[in-house]
Amino acid sequence: MSKRPWESSDTMADFKRKKTGQSHETPPSKVVHVRNVADGTREHDLIGAVKNFGRVSYVTLMPQSRQALVEFEQLESAVALVQHAKDHEIHLNNRAAFYNFSVSQTIKRAGNVGSLYHEYGPNKILLLTILNPMYPITVDVLHTICQRHGEVQRIAIFHKNGVQSLVEYANAEQATSAKTALDGADIYAGCCTLKIEFSKADRVNVAFNNEESCDYTGAVQARGPPARVGQYGGGPAAFHGAYQPPQQPGQPQPGGAYGAPAGGAFDPYGQQQFGGAQAPGMHNPYQMTPAGGVAFGGGEPNAVVMVYNLSPDRINCERLFNLFCAYGNVVRIKVFVKKLGSALVQMDRREGAANAIKFLNGAELMGQALSLSFSRHPNIEDRGLVGQLPDGSPAVVEFSNSRNNRFQSAEQSRKNLMISPTKIMHFFNAPPEATDVELKEVFTTASAPCPTSVIMFPKKDEGRGKRSGLLEWPTVAQALEAMAICNHSTLSPGGRGAFTLKIAFSLSNSSANPPAHAGIVMPH
Repeated sequence: MSKRPWESSDTMADFKRKKTGQSHETPPSKVVHVRNVADGTREHDLIGAVKNFGRVSYVTLMPQSRQALVEFEQLESAVALVQHAKDHEIHLNNRAAFYNFSVSQTIKRAGNVGSLYHEYGPNKILLLTILNPMYPITVDVLHTICQRHGEVQRIAIFHKNGVQSLVEYANAEQATSAKTALDGADIYAGCCTLKIEFSKADRVNVAFNNEESCDYTGAVQARGPPARVGQYGGGPAAFHGAYQPPQQPGQPQPGGAYGAPAGGAFDPYGQQQFGGAQAPGMHNPYQMTPAGGVAFGGGEPNAVVMVYNLSPDRINCERLFNLFCAYGNVVRIKVFVKKLGSALVQMDRREGAANAIKFLNGAELMGQALSLSFSRHPNIEDRGLVGQLPDGSPAVVEFSNSRNNRFQSAEQSRKNLMISPTKIMHFFNAPPEATDVELKEVFTTASAPCPTSVIMFPKKDEGRGKRSGLLEWPTVAQALEAMAICNHSTLSPGGRGAFTLKIAFSLSNSSANPPAHAGIVMPH
């Protein structure tokens, strides 16, 4: 019977060393033993936490024992990591992990078990593993990158172990050149990192051409069905279309498709990102349909976010919606009844999920540091019976038809900025005669943190215009908790109809000296 990955000789020796207190006697090794690994950690998370110390050649995760092994290409890199970890905490998914030398000098490669990468001799076919794939990867994207280093004949993308691809060159020399130039680089700044190895295959088989497979020799003419690749605003265009990396407003445009960098960002591997491209920041990434609206319904595949470290007795579906609606349309939410402190949030588009992860991961909510990642579930299934949460609310709620989703038209979408939580919030849609005292009562009545400062903007239509302004809390954590509890509260002054109070993050740096409506997020 073969051993499981976490029962390998490397790991068992490290475990015994740890129990006997011999860690200080272990000589330096290129392999670092990592303990206290956070649940849900993936290979790219671990690589991202340690890659500034040097090139990582191999990773093995042992989730059952919350341990991992990292092998660096150079001994100096491992030494630097262990020495740094003695005096500084190195967090892995918001948890401080412990790093010591392993008793082994290399990690045993046991086929595909517990490993990311394969090692074969020079070959004309490369195996590309895309780590942290926050944006769609198509054959057009990979061809644009790879063609600079030789004649690309065939590309095939597959999803057996994350996002991977086989790229076939005309000869091994061209493939070697591409591997040397591209291994470790980021397709987009801070994500979609390339890990490249030689493949043992002798040919890439392409049956038809679409977004995930293509024969560039002309031998295959058949067009296949469209692949299920999410479309990102500013991201890769349709197959055979002109490709442009996503841009932040104000960022310089690349001089050409992955040409000379136009202000590329820092790369820990000593290379620049292709074309200086930046992942989308403070802009609306939603792709508009030809009719001018946002495609919204059942949601795209792989648009589900796994949320950990929630406060079990205070969180519910509505409160999660109040936060996630700032980053995209929410389809449905499920808070686990048995797995306390965890939830699934399904967005209608993958980029909405990606932005929620980017800006909410690590944020403090109700005394807990949120941990967000993409879920392996393509959607939240409706299984009929719905459980109840401690507050009596349902554990699963459908939001696809909610009027409080903020990306339901092109006009709405343009008014949403993608930013991290802030201690100053913009409020809007308040009753015309609302006062700062009445607004504070909304929060105190709901047992939410009360803002310390309220600034009312002048009414656009005196006597009838809905009120808007700024709210300020002492800390970001208090503001985020208040938003979760009180966003979309209903106000009914004097019985003259209902007003849904809406709250959004603001770019203002002070409620005492607000800009003249500049940088204010005002979705309707």
